[in-house]
Amino acid sequence: MQEINPKYQIRVVQDITEFNTLEAEWNMLTRSYKYHVPFLCFDWFKIWLKHFLNVNKLFILLVYKEDHLSAIAPFIIKNEKFRGIIKAKKIELIGNVHSPVRNFIFLDSNNGTRKANLIDIFDYLKTQFKDWDIIELEPIPEEDSTFTVVDLVLSEAGLKKRQYSCFGDWYLDEINYSGDEYINGRPKNTRLELKRRKKRLEEVGQLEFQIGRDKDKVDYYINLYHEVRGKSWKQPEMDILFQRDFRRLAAEKGWLRFGFLFVNGSPIAAQLRIVFNGVAYFMDTVHDPNYNQFAPGSILRAEFTKYLIDVDKISEIDNIRGDEAYKKEWTPKRRERKGITIFNNTLKGQVLAFLMTRVLPSIEKYPILFKGKNRIMGYLKGGSEIKGE
Repeated sequence: MQEINPKYQIRVVQDITEFNTLEAEWNMLTRSYKYHVPFLCFDWFKIWLKHFLNVNKLFILLVYKEDHLSAIAPFIIKNEKFRGIIKAKKIELIGNVHSPVRNFIFLDSNNGTRKANLIDIFDYLKTQFKDWDIIELEPIPEEDSTFTVVDLVLSEAGLKKRQYSCFGDWYLDEINYSGDEYINGRPKNTRLELKRRKKRLEEVGQLEFQIGRDKDKVDYYINLYHEVRGKSWKQPEMDILFQRDFRRLAAEKGWLRFGFLFVNGSPIAAQLRIVFNGVAYFMDTVHDPNYNQFAPGSILRAEFTKYLIDVDKISEIDNIRGDEAYKKEWTPKRRERKGITIFNNTLKGQVLAFLMTRVLPSIEKYPILFKGKNRIMGYLKGGSEIKGE
């Protein structure tokens, strides 16, 4: 335990053996969370670190108040060529493309307490552990106001930063009606087209919908999903060993739902959902392109969503990421997942700060100044909207 000042204590965890002792305390902090627990619980991080830590360094900060764990900053440290420009030492929240969100973990949901925890964390990174060039925090969810509090703390600490947009997240909340009422609430053209294509598909053969949620059959569901994926337009699944480990964990916890659409006993569409605390996270969807004219993905989505509403009693749908046009028809609300890059007062940190908070805005404002603006923007730009301080 390292004491930084009388107000708080910071414990730094840098090896897997010590990390493995944190399970009970870690899950105690997430116990009251409504959102994203499947992607913030101890087991999620344990599986992620098993597959992706590689040569990077574990750097988890635990904030203690009076010997009680109050907050966790789940970091790793990377040495990488940031945005293809300069090799820099980067601290980032643990996660990658498989993480719908990345976040700090707090015991208390009160914004004042969370602000105090974050002040502790960034004071430590500013005054005690200075061996870094940049910190990248993304994508932070907006549902619990953490992003706003982080941004405020960084401003008050005088740390140079930039905000940027990561991706859109289409969702629908306040679902307090039946599955049929949900379908009837979709746009008229969507409903009519769905009905027409389903009728045409029924003329091809017998339709059957199956929901897979039995933990003892999880490998069967996974293999069936890959059977459909193998026929689809998608590439073989990335990081398949990680995916299998997480899906087995989710099945064991009771979170996993697979949905399948069969025609004459042959699977033509498959979808995967994670359900926790009334929220259905829409993860993966694949279908056989030989049936494109029948929109099998939409047919399965409708039946699967009705099941989730009527049987699992979900109150919210979260599409995770992406601005595909069809998502607006099914989940008409959109929120922006955001990120923050923080620049240290090192030479590399200041060079990157200049490039990303001064040069990039100039390129966007006066693109004619740079013949290679598209290449430069591709290197520098981490999102669609940049704000520098």
